[in-house]
Amino acid sequence: MAPRRRRGGRDGSQDGNSSETDAPKNRPPNTAFRQQRMRAWQCVLTPKLIVSIFTVLAAIYLGFGAYLTYLAFTVRDISIDYTDCLRDAPKGNGTKASIPPDNVKSHFSSSALAAHPNLDPKKMSTWHVEERNVTFEWSGVTAPRNICVISFPIPEELPAPVSFYYHLDNFYQNHRRYVNSFNAKQLLGDAVSKDVIDGSTCKPLDLDPLGSGKVIYPCGVVANSMFNDTFSNPYNEQNSTDYIMSNKTGDISWEGLKDLYGETTYSRNDIVPPPNWEAAWPNGYTNDTKLPDLKNWADFQNWMMLAASPDFHKLVRKNDHEAMKAGNYRIEIVDNFNTTVYNGHKSIVLTTITAMGARNIWPGIIFLIVGGICLILDVYFVLSFFIWKPRKLGDPSYLSWNQPSAAQAGST
Repeated sequence: MAPRRRRGGRDGSQDGNSSETDAPKNRPPNTAFRQQRMRAWQCVLTPKLIVSIFTVLAAIYLGFGAYLTYLAFTVRDISIDYTDCLRDAPKGNGTKASIPPDNVKSHFSSSALAAHPNLDPKKMSTWHVEERNVTFEWSGVTAPRNICVISFPIPEELPAPVSFYYHLDNFYQNHRRYVNSFNAKQLLGDAVSKDVIDGSTCKPLDLDPLGSGKVIYPCGVVANSMFNDTFSNPYNEQNSTDYIMSNKTGDISWEGLKDLYGETTYSRNDIVPPPNWEAAWPNGYTNDTKLPDLKNWADFQNWMMLAASPDFHKLVRKNDHEAMKAGNYRIEIVDNFNTTVYNGHKSIVLTTITAMGARNIWPGIIFLIVGGICLILDVYFVLSFFIWKPRKLGDPSYLSWNQPSAAQAGST
């Protein structure tokens, strides 16, 4: 077989419609850019450069890590686990019992605890249970409920802003079917028809489980499982005043979340509340109750912002302007949410906030570990290059990319 010739060869042969002028016409211009002869920076890792890089990295990571750790240790907070309050706390207003020390966690300065030993949260926190009528804010229904009353001391002033969270553990909001169990148009206020809701991602909480055929509003497992314990403002027992904390939209939830919700256009006769909302709407959506105002219900909006891990906090109240004075406080909790059915726990958390948020020492520790590794490598390279006298480094001027190319040599 004869060898195949290139197009536009000098022997005058033709391949198809090719001609002798094809090759010059298709050839890229003989420029440094088109012929890839432009000079490029080639990093040569000399000992001084390596040591300089690790010195800078170590300084950055150690400095930032120390700052984050300092911020974490300036946070003052108290957390009280009240999972077993209804079971273990004494009944009646006249009796109180100490909360088990393992249920109380706090971070206050040692000087404040030493100056006020009678304000040690682990030793002085108490609880008891009362039963009285409670009016649910979002339905207007009044009903008798069990109230867990928690008394606790604050040994030092908490500077503003002060945030009030509830904490749940072992609750998996990140399950695939759980995440999809809602209807976005229904939350926006549209009266989504029964045919659309039936068998949708809201299933099994799409239609009334009692068989009336009415649509559940809001449908889905997410809304049905909403955390429905309610909390009073912290009450200062010494000054007999409430420490006012806001629970309004925009204060405890993102302002933009309101755009995802709207006033429903459903008729009361066409919808029923989720089964777990029975405490607030025991007889359903009647003319004597209010329909849930999802657009302004910040607690509901925060609940619908699903957590990525099974242990999470949700913000319920906040005070951005006034410090919380040292003293004895009391919080009343309408205990509706049962966490024992799934082996979970629930807690209240009062905390100050820094530029990096609430107390979390792990970001600072991670930065310190990385900075320590850079510092160790930096010291090793200093010893290796300058103390232990390694072989002499070659002259980088002899590297190929530092030599003139053949084309450049020919043109000179």
